Amino acid sequence: MQPLAQLPLGTIYRIPPSFSFDLTIELALTTGVRLLVCGNRLPFYDLAYELARRVGQHYAWILEERIFFARAETVTQLLDFLSELTPDATPLLVSDLLARFADETLRRRRVDELFFQCQLELQRLSQHALLFITFQARPPLERLGMALARNTRELEYSSDLQHTGTTHGPHPAPLFPAI
Repeated sequence: MQPLAQLPLGTIYRIPPSFSFDLTIELALTTGVRLLVCGNRLPFYDLAYELARRVGQHYAWILEERIFFARAETVTQLLDFLSELTPDATPLLVSDLLARFADETLRRRRVDELFFQCQLELQRLSQHALLFITFQARPPLERLGMALARNTRELEYSSDLQHTGTTHGPHPAPLFPAI
């Protein structure tokens, strides 16, 4: 497993959705993290509870100063957010990326155009900071999931790390080495 600090920029890293919680905590405790949530799979209250458990009363400072949060409700909001985001060195985690592409009001061609533009923006941002995505390719988005799998690199993680109990449940810790 390669430590986060040694991961090269210019790559979009995909992680299993179940590990986004741990990655968010690790990044919040080290460098900070920009979160773009596209689905409903990131438990924000549990993030606060876990940070409080780890750092005590300083958790509020971490929540205010090290976790920058945005939520995309539509695919056009997702693309707008990515295109307007100023590149910097703060890692970016886009959770449940494909969730907003399941829009029945959009024709397939328009979905493909937006998906392509989204990939271009992700690649642009990955040149400046570590960029992580999670997604689940459920019907009818399997083809987009296959495209993401081809254009991203799966971040390897150790499944045999010791487990610790957290308010979010048992997780390997540290799942991702500190930067």
